[in-house]
Amino acid sequence: MNMRTFLSLLAVGLLALPASASEVGLLLDQQTGQSVDAPNLRTQINAVNPKGFGLRGALTLTNLDVAVLSIAATYHPKAQSDLQITYEPWPLDPSKAGSEYLALGAQLDWQFLVNIHCGLDLRRETISNEVVTVLNQRDFIIQSAGETTFTRPWVSAGLGYTFAMPVVSPFIRLEAAWTLKNYSADGKGVNMDDVRRAMAPTSQIALYGGIRF
Repeated sequence: MNMRTFLSLLAVGLLALPASASEVGLLLDQQTGQSVDAPNLRTQINAVNPKGFGLRGALTLTNLDVAVLSIAATYHPKAQSDLQITYEPWPLDPSKAGSEYLALGAQLDWQFLVNIHCGLDLRRETISNEVVTVLNQRDFIIQSAGETTFTRPWVSAGLGYTFAMPVVSPFIRLEAAWTLKNYSADGKGVNMDDVRRAMAPTSQIALYGGIRF
């Protein structure tokens, strides 16, 4: 799903509900990956840590004033970072790796003086890499590029503050997220799809802000 499609669906959903049941916001984040050791491919990859942004919309299911339960959707366009590969034992020229996702889930916010947030969602993630030049055993040049898409559960937690106003309530929050499923590429028969899954982000820290209305 691209950004235009996501924004269209989000706008339709928000307009279909009362104004008091909606939230929109912008996420500025740093994702953190893990280093990959793929002995079957004679390859090591440094951790990829892209910075990017996301757009989120949430619809309130239950509002008890102190606690608010919502369903949320986040679209995160591709964020890229340097991809450094070592091919037994020579380092190759840096390339780029990308991470993007669409997330659907639920979030619970306790609205005290400082707001406490927790969330659970499923992310449909796409991990990509640009062309990387690799020497094989016969010294021919292989150029490998592509993308891999998969779904994983993530949990999040955060602390924030809401500026209460009559019509809209701006808010800001610092939040962190962690995946509940990691991959590796250290087994036999691995391929580039396995490598891309293994180098996918495993955690995220973000500054999130927006309005509730």
